[in-house]
Amino acid sequence: MGEEQKRYLFIGDFDSLLIGLFSKRGEVIWVSSCEEALNQTGIFTLIIMDNDVYTEKISSELSLHYPTSPLIISNGKDKSEHSGSLRYVKFEQLIERQIILQEKLARRELRINDLRKVHEDAKKMLILVHDNPDPDCIASALALRALLKRNKQTAIIGHMGEEVSRPENVAMIEHLDIDLNVISLDDLKEFDSIAMVDVQPPFFGGAITEVDSVIDHHPQVAPYEAKFSEIGPDEGATSTIMTSYLRAAQVEISERLSTALLYGIKTDTVTLNRDANPGDIEAFTYLYPISNLGLLRKIEKAEIPRKEVMWFGKALADHWIEDDIFFVNLGRIDREYLIPKMADFGMQVKGMEWSVAFGIVSKSHLVISVRNVGHVKSAGRVVADLFKEIGSAGGHRSSAKAVIPLNKVRKEIGKGSQEHIKKWVTKLFKNAVAEKSENGKS
Repeated sequence: MGEEQKRYLFIGDFDSLLIGLFSKRGEVIWVSSCEEALNQTGIFTLIIMDNDVYTEKISSELSLHYPTSPLIISNGKDKSEHSGSLRYVKFEQLIERQIILQEKLARRELRINDLRKVHEDAKKMLILVHDNPDPDCIASALALRALLKRNKQTAIIGHMGEEVSRPENVAMIEHLDIDLNVISLDDLKEFDSIAMVDVQPPFFGGAITEVDSVIDHHPQVAPYEAKFSEIGPDEGATSTIMTSYLRAAQVEISERLSTALLYGIKTDTVTLNRDANPGDIEAFTYLYPISNLGLLRKIEKAEIPRKEVMWFGKALADHWIEDDIFFVNLGRIDREYLIPKMADFGMQVKGMEWSVAFGIVSKSHLVISVRNVGHVKSAGRVVADLFKEIGSAGGHRSSAKAVIPLNKVRKEIGKGSQEHIKKWVTKLFKNAVAEKSENGKS
């Protein structure tokens, strides 16, 4: 049997736009009074009554006449008590949200034309992500390539770090068949144009000062040259920005790309629990039904190599708590992803408002990952204030990162031993977290 025809009964004064939207879903009967409504026959999918018409007496009469048809009061305010299956819905707010979304997409469409012009003449372009590629930057790079209507031959996705090692990220690359190339600074001259996603030129410590385009959700921390720039610090993920770009350009989002973007938003916002805003939620909701959730579960359950388990025990053996800040020192490690994992773990300890995990990576850099509960002083601002002069530093309210060359650490504190670094990091964060901002708020 085919799907039953939907029928809607409207009672009272309504905007014709709302009536038009429901008419696309099925038959609409629009009357001005309860008497006319009671003269109708059949079963209605939904009865919608204007709040100015509603009374308990009319509601009772309608319930008797249409016992299987739910009733919604439009434009009404929520009430603590109401009878039967009554619901109160402000339809004009629902319409307004859609209008706001379409306005946003329309503005983005104009920006897309500018972005495409920047790269249109490039025979070979580079989409550059940060040195430790995560799901958000990888998905965003894939999305930009789709937006520019390019392929893996004409738009290379590259990074200048070590090979990806975090199990979930490796699984993402393998299961979604993503090409991710390790490049060097010398390789940059081979490309006609360079785009950056989820990262900005200052991240590279002055090695790159000018690019063609930048799309990122991190706050801008220093000036740089770019022909096109889209910085959205209010968004929880760059994948959110790229999803809106694809929708604005009316580019069909494949299951593979949707899965990558959904995972990018999910990881950067910790399943919409960290630094997520309505834009992230809207993008997540849009992508969810067109993503491969079975594949996503496989990616998320990627196994940790046995030989790396010992690092967790070693790290926990060197942790301390001061002023409700969880500190953990991972020492010298090869796998940078273990540092943010331990920072996340620290926030699970009862009573902790901040978590600071750090370690020396590749014998050359001190990497610090910071987390907080989200309603205290901004982690990104704290980290930027502490380290932007000596390294790459920044982030969001509840999540931040700093990467500092060891030679600058030694210059800053005089020595580079584990004990001296531990004391230095502890003192810096205790003081920074305790300080009040100029307006007296954290």
